[in-house]
Amino acid sequence: MRSLTANNPVSAATVGRGKAPAGRAVARPPLRKRPRSRLERLMVRGGIAFGIAGVLGGFGLWGAQSGWFAELGGNLGHSFLEATAASGLALDEVQVTGRSETSQEEVLNAIGAKRGTPLLGIDIQATRERLTALPWVAAATVERRFPNKLVVQITEAEPLALWQRQQQLYLVSRDGKVIETDNLQKYAKLLVIVGDEAPRHAGKLLEMMASEPDLQRQVTAAVFVGERRWNLRLNGNVDVKLPEEDPASAWHRLAALQRQQQLLDKDITIVDLRLPNQVVVRQAHPQPPEKPARKSKSNET
Repeated sequence: MRSLTANNPVSAATVGRGKAPAGRAVARPPLRKRPRSRLERLMVRGGIAFGIAGVLGGFGLWGAQSGWFAELGGNLGHSFLEATAASGLALDEVQVTGRSETSQEEVLNAIGAKRGTPLLGIDIQATRERLTALPWVAAATVERRFPNKLVVQITEAEPLALWQRQQQLYLVSRDGKVIETDNLQKYAKLLVIVGDEAPRHAGKLLEMMASEPDLQRQVTAAVFVGERRWNLRLNGNVDVKLPEEDPASAWHRLAALQRQQQLLDKDITIVDLRLPNQVVVRQAHPQPPEKPARKSKSNET
């Protein structure tokens, strides 16, 4: 921008002669551009910085959080974003917390921004969506920290059970989603669940089972029957049929029977708790009925 000064140059012909005759153009020597001093260059650069700061101070907080600045590249070109990066608002550091199963490479690829990228040009919403699409990431927050940092907080999925479906095992999280992993052996001790809708209901089942931890340790598998109730496999050989209504009460009854009578240690295969206040037990190897004793022959006459 040209600066206005009080000492504008004029031609020698106009000095002492008043105004030039009408119709005649006054010849003016060409303006020579004086090179800017270092102080002036700093002032210009500072002017850009102050302008950006003014934008941020006005509606910049809304623009930064809503992603409006990220759209400037398409709407107004890259000039503004390049100016912000030149003034120091460029990505130089990515801080990630909460990462355990997710690799650093996966996180950086999902962010997709290289060092030097204008910080205001990063689409926060799109970055968050790419992060949550990663196999282990259940939730993510992404935040700009001016002048040059991106802060990412990751919440990873909590493995809950192994879901058996069509002769295959899948790791599922507490919210019922499948977690893609190549290392199922690491989770071999988790409960195995069966049933199309089992992952969605397994969370409540595990909460109920945790109320009786001694009994819970004996459960190896759970089958969601008819999309409405559970059958539990205990110790690998006893099936416990829980009712559809109030399964927690039945679970506590079973725990009491185990404490008092060691029911599950007996030679049984099924414990049916579907009827209120009743326990039906099926033996594994029922005793054969006793044969009637033979009458001995008498020699009496």
